[in-house]
Amino acid sequence: MVTIRDLVIGEGKPKICVTVSGTDEADIISGAHRAFLSQAEIVEWRADYFAGWQDDLSLIRMLKTIRMNIGSKAFLFTFRTKEEGGSIPFKDTEYMRILRTAIDSRLIDLVDIECCVSEYMATEMIAYAKEKNIFIIGSNHSAGFSLSIGEMEYRVRYMQKLGVDIARLTVVPQRKRDAYRLLLTTHDLSEDLNFPIAVLGLGECGKYTRVLGELFGSCLSCAVLDPSDPSELSVSLLAPLLQTLHDIN
Repeated sequence: MVTIRDLVIGEGKPKICVTVSGTDEADIISGAHRAFLSQAEIVEWRADYFAGWQDDLSLIRMLKTIRMNIGSKAFLFTFRTKEEGGSIPFKDTEYMRILRTAIDSRLIDLVDIECCVSEYMATEMIAYAKEKNIFIIGSNHSAGFSLSIGEMEYRVRYMQKLGVDIARLTVVPQRKRDAYRLLLTTHDLSEDLNFPIAVLGLGECGKYTRVLGELFGSCLSCAVLDPSDPSELSVSLLAPLLQTLHDIN
């Protein structure tokens, strides 16, 4: 389990993570304030969308502004590389510099570290975050449902071995059967590992994994503030569904 203030990740219902993104400060501030008013427990900032990501001072100023706007909610910093679904290719040195800037600010509670792109980079950044007492979400994102159950299990175990606090594996199931396989994989891993995991499905068929996570051992779910297509779940819709399942579980 991971405890951040009064939030315990890894027990009870999955904690809702809502993403704030935007290219300019006005959009990011608006999103952060709305995330604070929502029922999400974790606010994730996708800093790779921010136009000022190359400037450390702009990055720190934005971190301070988000922190002020989200109050005591858990703050997750994510900078997604192109290999993992981001829009711009970055060198390892740039990625590591940006993560270090966020970690050194001490304004965040959790940092997302991509574990399956570069083992050296992941090992280096995990050690750095631990030294600074920042919790680590190890992540891996697959653009399609191309991973076998064995491969998904291997990647989660690999992230645990690297020393992350939470493992997050995200795929895009193409059929309901694929979503069911995801849930079963989550169940088997949660039964076998004493370790918080989240195996999440995106897309239309992935919605089931984001709703039924507690029944299969997932510690996190994800939602958006304003759904732009039917495959997305709003925080306002997801929160009562998770509570209902928790009450009857």
